[in-house]
Amino acid sequence: MTEKSRQTLIKTFLVVLAVAAYTFGLFIDVTRDGSKYASVAREVYETGNFIDLKIHGEPYDQKPPMLFWLSALSFYLFGMSNFAFKLPLLLLAWGGLYSVYRLGKSLYDRRTGLLTAALLGSSQMYFLYCADIHTDTVMQAFVSFSLWQLFDFLRTKRNINFILGFVGVGLAMLSKGPMGAVVPAAAVVGHLIFTRRYRELADIRWYIGIVIVAVIIWPALAGLYRQFGWEGLVFYFWTNNFGRISGTYVQTSNDYFFFFHNLLYLYLPWILLLYMAAFLEFRSLIRRRFNAREYFVFSGTWFFFILLAISRSKLPNYIFIIMPLMSVLTAKYIMLAISGRKPLLLRVFTQTQYFVATLLILLLLLISFWLFPLSQVWQWLLLAVVLALSIGFLLQKGRPAERLLLPSLTLIIGLNFFLNQHVFPQIFSQQAPVTVARLFNEQAGPDDRLYNYNYGSYELFFYGKTTVKQVESDVELKQLLERPGSWILTSPEVTERIKTMDVPQPEIQEIKHLWMNKVGLRFVNPKTRQQSFDTLYLVRSAGR
Repeated sequence: MTEKSRQTLIKTFLVVLAVAAYTFGLFIDVTRDGSKYASVAREVYETGNFIDLKIHGEPYDQKPPMLFWLSALSFYLFGMSNFAFKLPLLLLAWGGLYSVYRLGKSLYDRRTGLLTAALLGSSQMYFLYCADIHTDTVMQAFVSFSLWQLFDFLRTKRNINFILGFVGVGLAMLSKGPMGAVVPAAAVVGHLIFTRRYRELADIRWYIGIVIVAVIIWPALAGLYRQFGWEGLVFYFWTNNFGRISGTYVQTSNDYFFFFHNLLYLYLPWILLLYMAAFLEFRSLIRRRFNAREYFVFSGTWFFFILLAISRSKLPNYIFIIMPLMSVLTAKYIMLAISGRKPLLLRVFTQTQYFVATLLILLLLLISFWLFPLSQVWQWLLLAVVLALSIGFLLQKGRPAERLLLPSLTLIIGLNFFLNQHVFPQIFSQQAPVTVARLFNEQAGPDDRLYNYNYGSYELFFYGKTTVKQVESDVELKQLLERPGSWILTSPEVTERIKTMDVPQPEIQEIKHLWMNKVGLRFVNPKTRQQSFDTLYLVRSAGR
């Protein structure tokens, strides 16, 4: 086999395995935020109202409509399912990788662009948030597009890049609010200020860009105003984003290093290279007294990162928006290392990734043999291929780029294949609402109805074959229990109150439940896994 054929075969295998890993993520059950978004998308689909967003029939203001529109349109094509909910969002995320490639190419060259897209697309965060959907999944794709177009506008002054850049900003704001404009604005303004191109800040086209954004986000504003009045607009422009930063809207956190330690797993397997690249970039800028060719990546990354670090509200998904720029930075220094001009840097980077690859091998073995043992022959064969390839890359001589990148790349793709195909389906299926919805869908009569009471997530509203109703009080609950055909998902304390009600005593069935936000070591350890489950209850009214 020729060298070119060998490289083509390796690239094809890794691309196919990565696509398969992402594809398996489409079938994993949704939970928490994902279930909420899927439920809103279902209401858009069932009502045909794309402007006035609702959840279980009540007005919804938490997120703008882009994600719900995309999934609702997918429901029209494929029907309601996990696959249909996630598919358009995955395709959009893949489009974001193309934008990141073009940004890296414009900033440096084609190889740097390809490496940037490979780093981002193989990061644990990208795999995770294409399976467990957040509005950040959508926003970062549009932000990546806007960054590419706006940098090309700064470089070429072509109006088409300017227009498309602001279209991207508008779509990002239509995905998660004003935060979608912060990173592009920081990148552009910081670049112009640091490069002393002050006059360009007064370009009238920036004001035209604001008009473009306003036109694009109008549907979100119209829906909020129609349902909530001026308070809805204040919520969109201030409370929901900047209220989180100030801590006036949600619970607060004083952990200024929250994103530093969360990146340790979110940007696997490249996180140590990112930290070293950031250190080298700051050192280089200080030595050159901030005299550099571009500040687009620097400004867009660090302004937002500092904003997040001092924010009083912190969640891991908040960092997703600047991962494209962090990937550009990491790719820049990897390319410098493998260019031959920095042999010490190449050696340090390679040894670092050998360490990371070793940890990934141990993790794969731990999962496959003990935590969630593989059960099928083809799984064991695929695991053997992944391990053999990665170890072979580690041991080979020469080809510095392959030795540095391919072991970690092969292992992280293989790990996420088994997570999405084998591990996560087992974990996410352990949710009582999913179990109850499937029981109802299979066994309920034509006049039966499904209800939710005192359970604070939204899986039931997405998975039930008929519209699920929210029970608001014990008075309403008592009325339902007197009516045949009522199925009610509820909590242990409610079932205790039911026993004291003057109603025909219903059938009460225990349903094992795993709280997804509380999955920890007790669940991961097979010996203590059963102790991590809670219990919810399915109540069926008498006389059904």
